[in-house]
Amino acid sequence: MMTWALHSLSLIIDSAGPLYYVHVEPTLSLIIMLLLNVPPTHAEVHQSLGRCLNALITTLGPELQGNSTSISTLRASCLLGCAVMQDNPDCLVQAQAISCLQQLHMFAPRHVNLSSLVSCLCEILLDNSVLVNLYSPYLLLRRAVLACLRQLVQREAAEVSEHAVMLAKDSREELTPDADIREIGLEGALLILLDKETDERLCHDIKETLNYMLTSMAVEKLSLWLKLCKDVLAASADCTAITCVDTMQEEEGDKGDDASVLTTRHDEKSHPFTNPRWATRVFAAECVCRIINQCENATSAHFDIALAQEMKKKDSRNDFLVLHLADLIRMAFMAATDHSDQLRLSGLEMLLVVIRRFATVPEPEFPGHVILEQYQANVGAALRPAFTSETPPDVTAKACQVCSAWIASGVVSDLNDLRRVHQLLVSSLTKIQAGKEALSHLYNESASTMEILAVLKAWAEVYIIAVQRHKNHRQPLKTTSCLEDSIRNGSCSSDGLLDLVYADLGTLSRLWLAALQDFALLTLPSEFASQLPAEGGAFYTAETSENAKLQYYNSWALILHATALWLTSTGFVVADPDEGASDLSRPVTPTSMCQGSSSGATIKSPEDVYTDRFHLILGISVEFLCSLRSDATMESITACLHALQALLDVPWPRSKIGSDQDLGIELLNVLHRVILTRESPSIQLASLEVVRQIICAAQEHVKEKRRSAEVDDGAAEKETLPEFGEGKDTGGLVPGKSLVFATLELCVCILVRQLPELNPKLTGSPGVKARKPQMLSEDGSRLVSAALVILSELPAVCSPEGSISILPTILYLTIGVLRETAVKLPGGQLSSTVAASLQALKGILSSPMARAEKSHTAWTDLLRSALTTVLDCWDPEHFSLVDETHEELDEVSLLTAITVFILSTSPEVTTIPCLQKRCIDKFKATLEIKDPMVQIKTYQLLHSIFQYPNPAVSYPYIYSLASCIMEKLQEIDKRKPENTAELQIFQEGIKVLETLVTVAEEHHRSQLVACLLPILISFLLDENALGSATSIMRNLHDFALQNLMQIGPQYSSVFKSLVASSPALKARLEAAIKGNQESVKVKIPTSKYTKSPGKNSSIQLKTSFL
Repeated sequence: MMTWALHSLSLIIDSAGPLYYVHVEPTLSLIIMLLLNVPPTHAEVHQSLGRCLNALITTLGPELQGNSTSISTLRASCLLGCAVMQDNPDCLVQAQAISCLQQLHMFAPRHVNLSSLVSCLCEILLDNSVLVNLYSPYLLLRRAVLACLRQLVQREAAEVSEHAVMLAKDSREELTPDADIREIGLEGALLILLDKETDERLCHDIKETLNYMLTSMAVEKLSLWLKLCKDVLAASADCTAITCVDTMQEEEGDKGDDASVLTTRHDEKSHPFTNPRWATRVFAAECVCRIINQCENATSAHFDIALAQEMKKKDSRNDFLVLHLADLIRMAFMAATDHSDQLRLSGLEMLLVVIRRFATVPEPEFPGHVILEQYQANVGAALRPAFTSETPPDVTAKACQVCSAWIASGVVSDLNDLRRVHQLLVSSLTKIQAGKEALSHLYNESASTMEILAVLKAWAEVYIIAVQRHKNHRQPLKTTSCLEDSIRNGSCSSDGLLDLVYADLGTLSRLWLAALQDFALLTLPSEFASQLPAEGGAFYTAETSENAKLQYYNSWALILHATALWLTSTGFVVADPDEGASDLSRPVTPTSMCQGSSSGATIKSPEDVYTDRFHLILGISVEFLCSLRSDATMESITACLHALQALLDVPWPRSKIGSDQDLGIELLNVLHRVILTRESPSIQLASLEVVRQIICAAQEHVKEKRRSAEVDDGAAEKETLPEFGEGKDTGGLVPGKSLVFATLELCVCILVRQLPELNPKLTGSPGVKARKPQMLSEDGSRLVSAALVILSELPAVCSPEGSISILPTILYLTIGVLRETAVKLPGGQLSSTVAASLQALKGILSSPMARAEKSHTAWTDLLRSALTTVLDCWDPEHFSLVDETHEELDEVSLLTAITVFILSTSPEVTTIPCLQKRCIDKFKATLEIKDPMVQIKTYQLLHSIFQYPNPAVSYPYIYSLASCIMEKLQEIDKRKPENTAELQIFQEGIKVLETLVTVAEEHHRSQLVACLLPILISFLLDENALGSATSIMRNLHDFALQNLMQIGPQYSSVFKSLVASSPALKARLEAAIKGNQESVKVKIPTSKYTKSPGKNSSIQLKTSFL
């Protein structure tokens, strides 16, 4: 009766929740009284009391952390009740006590003695035998202990582990013969318990507990965790299997090292893991992968052997993962060559993680090599058993992934070494080519599909990497005979990997196309199910189509990218049948795959074949990108975008895109959606590259139509030619039907997300109002630069009227980016975004539309307004924060923009008096700035303007600024340069004056030379002064003398008259020339005896060049 009453009370407390709070105190008093008075033999009553106490603790919740008298009393009563139940001999009552303590620790962790709780848990868990046999006979009690332990290690893993070890140290040594927790820790004890336990729920709790401990402490206790995992994996490893490394594949000098890594030593002392079950070993292999991931999030020294060794010398307690690489390879090998298929999969996954994490770690003792090179034989030996005929398809599929990762990692550079792993993939490809009859009948069709697609995906990854390396080396493709010779001779070249793949590329391309066609059919909506082939596809049957979808989803992206690269390499050109590759031009259908050429397939024209392949790749890409799921991987999205890039690298696909405007708009809308839904900078950059290619395709199409129209009309007047490009005769761009409008939407999206100030609706200002410039991140700068490149290409897609419509928007965005990112950088450098905006501005200003008859007037007016906007950036009344903003604004960036306008536009834009005067005033103001780098850049820009061939543009600047420059140089002449910056200012100023002499009219030239020569002569040094001069003055002397030697012969009459009229200048010039000759004579004997004639001439050439 009492048991059922208490049971009902616990249900009432649970259901009432916080409403029961007013009854907590009397109920708790009743429970404590009953716990103390009811005899322990009535276990059912005590269990019910435990459930009631647990429910009361839940009702109190976080209030148990309080310090008031009432809360302290309630908390003490709860702890008392738990202590009473812990002393009960019944295991179920003890389980209730542990559950109550678990709840108390969750709500009031500071008030639960963690040391005594951990000791209690360990003693109960390990059957009260002081940590010997690691097994309690009571399942429910073990479950309660592990549930509590799992909660504890989530918050205080290190403390729990430390308390467990302290308990072992306090115990009697003779009672810990095998599983000494002092050596293997609580982690090792739990691994042993995991191997012995059969209850599924309990095993799950043990794994979760170990995972929490690994996450918290794996980096700090690296050696312990790796030793535990190695002991578990090596406990039952077959020694003969471990040592079966094929010595034919090892270098002579490395045989001993490889054997020592992989061979189990029999003299090691016995470890606590005796023949563990395969599930335990699989978990140990998974733990190794987690350890690697944890180290990746820690210090970089875990993957830098030089840094790790240095830090290890400083403090021997330091431990780093890279120092255990041999153990990692050994564990991966043991697991990958085991008899258990699940363990083989885990071992291959471990090997894959090791390859990806350590592929780029250099070997400090051998510069130019990586640390994994010494384990080539080990990796090959671990992979080879997975390609035997009796290996299950899932193991072979995983091994193919590891093969491709190993080849793509770049660890192996020698072609002969590369061929060993490559040959494993060749054997798998041969198995696929043999058809469905050659596949094992022990497994269903879905398993065969998984294996085939894994092989094709691995080959695709290898081919993609091979093409990328070939592009990086920028070497022309070899002919077929050259490829065959290089493969036969085994020579190592920059594109040796591409040579290996080339031999099987014909077969691979047909298989890739077949797989893509399968994938396209399988992804059709359900309403098109009737169109699917009744007999299935190339690599799946109709009955297994649903199961095959997952395999295709895992493989299609890389196959798509590889197919696009192959089509790019062929240029969509049918191979000559005489070359033995006629099959490459035959269309592949699911029903004709793996069949002979005798099947009655309809022969298509080459154009139809190109079109089918083009729409296959484009259709798969668009379907995937326009309906991105939340679980879509970065790898798939990136591969899809790279496939589109490769496709549009070839003229024929670009012509298809350019001629079909609706298709281009659809692609742009899809890419816009990708940019909006994916924040990854790499994905957004790849999307922008595809956008740029689409615009280039549209440009090519417009140019071709204009050229064709001009040729067809012959000598007809240009007025009769129709307008090509967007906008036609009206200049209107219709949203949803305009390629340019869709591109503008996408570019504005990119720019406004990086620079919200560009959007007037967000900033509340109608135009470009000066604000404090900002420095974008590296990724942001690249995105903005890519968007500006696209914007500068848009006028070429439009008709003259259409270009007038978009020009204000393009100029607003380009100048806005320039203004918002014009940050001062050290050394007068321009930020990447400023450089991109200036380049885009130059492209816009140089557009043929600015000179076209129908748009010239409107363009001129708009460009004048744009120049006014740039000039306004300097005016203080345009600044919201006058002092700070004006000080941080980069004058060099804005002055360069003005120079771009002057040099790139027609004279009508910049020669109107009001604008020209403002531009000249800006140059004058900048010349007065004390910053030497600003002065240097200003001189360089003026040098470009003075050289402009049109006098209407250059002469006003010369008339207004020449005298100012002369005064600046005379100031330098008086006080002499004191540092490199002032020296460079003088040199740039002299170059500007020399340019003035060149462009001046004949009757003014002698006057300018007469002004220039005294300045140059004043910096010459005589023989005595030259020996004691500073490096600055010596360089100045050399520069002045060199220029005098060039100017003198050109203007000899002026030179002679000036020297004759000034004895002081003549004497100074003669002394300088004499001193220079003496210094040359001193240097010649020295060089004669110290340098060989060949080397001396080489040095002389370099010196003359500089």
